[in-house]
Amino acid sequence: MSIDLLGPLVSRETLVLAPVLGIYLLVSAVGFLRFPTAVADFSRDLCRHPAAMHAVGAIAFFVGAGVVSFHRRWGNPAEIAVTATGLWWAFEGAGMLAWPASVVRAMQHPRYISTMRAMQWIALLVGGYLLSVGLLGGVA
Repeated sequence: MSIDLLGPLVSRETLVLAPVLGIYLLVSAVGFLRFPTAVADFSRDLCRHPAAMHAVGAIAFFVGAGVVSFHRRWGNPAEIAVTATGLWWAFEGAGMLAWPASVVRAMQHPRYISTMRAMQWIALLVGGYLLSVGLLGGVA
């Protein structure tokens, strides 16, 4: 990865998508981390309402598949983070749409809440990185 004085040099697509994904990851993670019961409350609501599971799955799949449709780059850490985030969302959404009962079982696992809270910290770091790439990076 080449570095200029302000930030990484990345593809134009990465430069466009990185701040959008970064802001979402940051805001979502902060929202979940601010309230200790947020993950449990959200998970419980999804498990109780199949239509909500379907709607969230459809949005996650559509957005993730859209990101991957326009961005399949693996050349540097920023490109990997954007593509991997899109893939994660697409697979997460597909699971919610095609196998909702399996997703409900996973959400009821005793370690689910602690794992999801840990993933929010990862989302916070990745989101901050992607936002900085979008704000400070340049086109390769």
